[in-house]
Amino acid sequence: MPTLPLGAVIAFDFKSWDIRDEIALLRDVGIGRVQIYRNYVQGHDPGDIRETLDNAGFVIDSLHGYFSHENFEGPPCDLSAADADLRNKSIEIMRGEARFARALGCRDIIVHPVGPGKTEEDPWRSAAIQESAAALAGIAAEFGVRFLVENMPPTMFGRDAAMLRRIVDAVGSPGLGLAYDSGHAMLAKDPVGIIKAMGPRLWGVHLHDNRGTEDDHILPGMGVIPFEDVGRALAAVKFAGTFLIEVYRSTAEVRRDLTPERFAHILRLRRIASGLE
Repeated sequence: MPTLPLGAVIAFDFKSWDIRDEIALLRDVGIGRVQIYRNYVQGHDPGDIRETLDNAGFVIDSLHGYFSHENFEGPPCDLSAADADLRNKSIEIMRGEARFARALGCRDIIVHPVGPGKTEEDPWRSAAIQESAAALAGIAAEFGVRFLVENMPPTMFGRDAAMLRRIVDAVGSPGLGLAYDSGHAMLAKDPVGIIKAMGPRLWGVHLHDNRGTEDDHILPGMGVIPFEDVGRALAAVKFAGTFLIEVYRSTAEVRRDLTPERFAHILRLRRIASGLE
């Protein structure tokens, strides 16, 4: 049984991160696969990103697709909106993300099923996301990519992984799967059950820790998430994607916190998720 490849998110063109420092940090610890998260409004050329990372020796694993955030600039994007016009505009944004991913040379695109705000109780959203999911499957087939719908934290629509699984299963497309976010799952107080609910549709992961109250995005082992149990659950559903760390902290902070002991812990968790322990 092979060991899952190790990857990390790398951020382009945000004030908090310098891409040269990010590259140096990942190279120092031997991470060779990266998921791209870029400042959407900067209008990056995917060819430039690909050249930068090719020259640094990285494999581009995936793209974190655009999502609306109350603190970021950018157009509204809500795949489960009641307003059909907003849904259609959001789907067109995802068409652009599929084109961007293809130019990057990667297959998977992580997508949020909802925009910002307290949306968990909105009754129309499950039907709306089903319509969008079918449209995403068509785009995936057109561009040769896969869209992976991420579980969301409490107060946001999409915390119910079983519901997301039913929608993805109903569409039944090889271009539509699910992504597990450990921090969101912990805030929902179900870090293991959400993996089981996603089952064989779980094709991507965002692994990061928190202290149980906020989406801290700290390194595994620094918070309260039971990562050994998470790893065993990933092995049980036969997860075969990249063991991908999603930490949004300053590069200097990550470099300080990523001690040899903590990195050894992450590598052990990867072995557990690979079914090797």
